[in-house]
Amino acid sequence: MEQRIKPLDKQLLNRLFSNDYSALLVCSKTHVIKVISIDPVVSPTLLQGTSIESLLPRSLHNGSESRAIITLPQLGVDREFIVSSLKLKKGESHVDQILSLQTLPSLNLASPDIQDVVKDYKETVIQNSPIFIYVLDCKEKIFSEGLQNYSKLLGYTEQEIMAMNDGVYSFIHPDDFEAVQQQEEILRQSSDRTVVPVEFRLQHKNGDWLWVQVHSTIYSRTDDGDPLIEIGTIHKMNKGQEAENALRQKDKYYRTLVENSYDCILMYNKDGKVTYISPSVTRVTGYSEDDLLGKTLDSFIYEDDRDDATLNLRYVAENPGASSVVERRIRHKNGDIIWIESRLANHLNDPDIQGVTINFHAINDRKEAEQEIHRLANYDSLTGLANRHLLRNCLLRDIESCQAKRSKLAFMYVDLDRFKQINDTLGHSIGDELLISVTEFMKKCLRNGDTLARVGGDEFAIVLPNTEIHEAQAVAERLLRHLKNPIQAGPHRVQSGASIGISMYPDHSDNAEDLFRFADMAMYSAKSARNRFKFYQRKYSQQENKRRMIEKKLKIAIADQQLHLFFQPRVDIISGKITSVEALCRWDDSESGSIPPNIFIPIAEETGLIHDLSQLVTKMVCRQSVEWHGMGIDIPIAFNLSVKDLKYFDLVHNLNDTISQFGVSGKMLEVEITESAAMTDVINTVKVLNQLQEKGIKLSIDDFGKGYSSLAYLSQLPVDNLKIDKYFVSRLSPNCNDHKVNLNIIQTIISLAQSLNLKTVAEGIETPNQYNTLKSLGCHMGQGIFFYHPMPASQLSKLLSREARLARNTINY
Repeated sequence: MEQRIKPLDKQLLNRLFSNDYSALLVCSKTHVIKVISIDPVVSPTLLQGTSIESLLPRSLHNGSESRAIITLPQLGVDREFIVSSLKLKKGESHVDQILSLQTLPSLNLASPDIQDVVKDYKETVIQNSPIFIYVLDCKEKIFSEGLQNYSKLLGYTEQEIMAMNDGVYSFIHPDDFEAVQQQEEILRQSSDRTVVPVEFRLQHKNGDWLWVQVHSTIYSRTDDGDPLIEIGTIHKMNKGQEAENALRQKDKYYRTLVENSYDCILMYNKDGKVTYISPSVTRVTGYSEDDLLGKTLDSFIYEDDRDDATLNLRYVAENPGASSVVERRIRHKNGDIIWIESRLANHLNDPDIQGVTINFHAINDRKEAEQEIHRLANYDSLTGLANRHLLRNCLLRDIESCQAKRSKLAFMYVDLDRFKQINDTLGHSIGDELLISVTEFMKKCLRNGDTLARVGGDEFAIVLPNTEIHEAQAVAERLLRHLKNPIQAGPHRVQSGASIGISMYPDHSDNAEDLFRFADMAMYSAKSARNRFKFYQRKYSQQENKRRMIEKKLKIAIADQQLHLFFQPRVDIISGKITSVEALCRWDDSESGSIPPNIFIPIAEETGLIHDLSQLVTKMVCRQSVEWHGMGIDIPIAFNLSVKDLKYFDLVHNLNDTISQFGVSGKMLEVEITESAAMTDVINTVKVLNQLQEKGIKLSIDDFGKGYSSLAYLSQLPVDNLKIDKYFVSRLSPNCNDHKVNLNIIQTIISLAQSLNLKTVAEGIETPNQYNTLKSLGCHMGQGIFFYHPMPASQLSKLLSREARLARNTINY
């Protein structure tokens, strides 16, 4: 209740406002020159002649203020005056300003009137303050002062509190006794005048709990130091209101988070009816509160997920405290399907919630990413077929199924014939089109339960569960019959064919890895005849073991430089003179004897040993060239590089190092690469060959006519010679049915070489007929046993020395 304050008495008001001034001081710029006083205290004699600077404060003297409070020690009285300055216009007289003095009134607290006023104010403040002072008798547990305020605070009379056993302690909340005891223990151990605070609850007579803050100190103690009298203050705290405000603020905070969250929050009751949706639900699903509130979620859930979702919603609602995290599909209001991840939690027993909450967010992007990852991990990107990883899983699954049914299973390994030549000749895009066309055809040859996979560039695998041997044979025959026919690949129709290897479960093995390996072996055996299929035979395993043994030995042979070179001369087909020699790598193993190049070179290419082998051959060629040069024999030596060598990033660098190491001129070397190797990556091939040509090294295309070179690409290659493949040379006999065809092919190659300003070399010349035909067609050089067999360096050295002597004698003659 508002308290009325007594007005100041009339005598006090008169003392404040009855006089305008006590004295007027007429001043020059520097001194007081005249004093007019109506106050006997202000003596003109004492002030007249006083300097302005000593009389006035700086702010009034410099004109920044016009009024100030000052004391006048010259008067010998303890009074304060209000001084005001009135500046006069300059030039009107010698007076600069007039100062007026007013006595500053002071309250006489000793007077009864003023004491009444102060007392009235004090009582008003104390009665309306939330803080009151108490004096506690520690032994009696009663306030000797402050009990009236304490009783009023708690709604009791003073007599009721005094009658209670625990006195003023009777109202403390049980949970807060420990805090009060800790405060009293600190007080007991502290020095006098130490103030210790504590907060606790007191119970009002109406049952409410009030928070209070107490600050206490010990005023008096016993001889033993125990408190006798405690003095302190009690402050009623508005903790209830503070808590309510905090709760309201927290509610607003969380509601703002919910309403602006990307996550959606939905709640339904025990009957499955929706009771709340957050704004995000509308934003994500298109459904408004009118669409969902008071309704079940059936129409909200995607049809195929509805039964499972309904069971899950019911389970969580029927089990207190239950929760569930699931991925589901729901229907957007516009009909679109949305994948969501949701967390359900049962809060039906929570009186503040009384519902099951669903917190969910859309995961369409994540699902698409998962599907893409799954596709990349399990399917071929070009054909869409299963890849090797998925194939293995399908094979394991079907083996287990066939084992349970006691049935057979066929595993096929299919390799397209001539795919590399087609890819190199017509381009990778046509090769891709061929693979897609082959895939579509093979799908039509298989049953629904069969698995078709792409396991390599031109390699496929097929799993045929519940299949007998004769059924697998029928599938293989059907595939080969169709694959040998021309297949549409983009704008081209190409003829490929295939080689198929087959392994059977459980006849050959009950292990998936073995079935794969055995089918691969059978396929390689079938590939030797092309467009054939073969079932696995145990001899293939023996061949594989032999191959592995050769690989192991070859690695050691290269490291220990156990290989050596034979040389076959290349002659001018007109004069018969040796113009160059070709280095041929040979390997004589101490245990297995001579191992042919057509055995160990493919193994070297497959295993990556080809780089070390080529580097070894290059060193042996350079060493032999140096040796012959020392004998007065200077003849170019040709050696072969494989397609893998051309792709090796350090090829040119290593070749330059070797040439520099032996001091060989590049003009004494010639590099041969096959036509198919040159066409594999034309851009890279041109780059590598240009670098070799810069060193003076001659370049030849080997086995020309066997591949499918593009004339546009061929014209870009910086080569010197075209070597006609020996197959065409071998078919020049009139007894061969295709004699004329091959004759025309060789004639075309020679004409092509002449148009490109290249020389031709015929390989594999064995008969006089072949020699005479090639000579008549204009071929430049020949190589074959018709001229010389391959021979070791020592034998060839004698031959070359003899030719050199004959050449010198002819010149001298």
